[in-house]
Amino acid sequence: MARPTTVTARQILGLVEKQDYRCAISGRVLTPETASIDHIVPLGRGGEHTLANLWIVDYQVNAAKGTMTTEEFVAMCREVAEHTRERVA
Repeated sequence: MARPTTVTARQILGLVEKQDYRCAISGRVLTPETASIDHIVPLGRGGEHTLANLWIVDYQVNAAKGTMTTEEFVAMCREVAEHTRERVA
């Protein structure tokens, strides 16, 4: 079993700055209240808790994404949007 990796607050702040204070998935503006750490490759899918496997996302996006990969999440969002568009039309 791999040892836990420590990620510092300074490193997290660096990620937020690198992302221009925007959610890595949705582009929403991040604030201290809305920012959430997400594993790019989910831990349950073999991802590691390392800086290289982290990005900062809006907490609502993170809650909706759950343990899906980004590709799975985006595909699901497209299905929802298409279904909604068909029902409204």
